[in-house]
Amino acid sequence: MRIAAYVAALLERWCDLTENECGDTFPWSTGPLTSEACGPLVYFPMRWSTAEEASSYAAALADSMGLVCFDPQQSQLRP
Repeated sequence: MRIAAYVAALLERWCDLTENECGDTFPWSTGPLTSEACGPLVYFPMRWSTAEEASSYAAALADSMGLVCFDPQQSQLRP
């Protein structure tokens, strides 16, 4: 349930890649974002141009919700 709430919170900040009315204002490189959630994990590839902002927000949001954020690019947990 926390994963669904986490994905919903991310989608409140940025719309899904599959939503046409968003233009080019999303950081995701795949969509829909909900399809990237599987059990207790969410894997969401990001566009390089927005990855720093989006990953920082996603990590802080995960922490605030009691979730763990692992960054595969850095091979480490995000604070």
